[in-house]
Amino acid sequence: MGIFNKFGRQIEQFKQNAKEAAEEAGDYQCQACDARFHTDYDECPECGAQEVTSLSNSK
Repeated sequence: MGIFNKFGRQIEQFKQNAKEAAEEAGDYQCQACDARFHTDYDECPECGAQEVTSLSNSK
């Protein structure tokens, strides 16, 4: 069973790294919770705030 635990941890770490990389490259950001997205949302899917703005407008 040890090998399955090892692989499970490695897969979970890979998923977390991929999610962090995707969030860092997002074009839109929630001003309330700082989550980033590639798609414009009327409401933040993470926290529900209606403060999703384009990063290209803020630069």
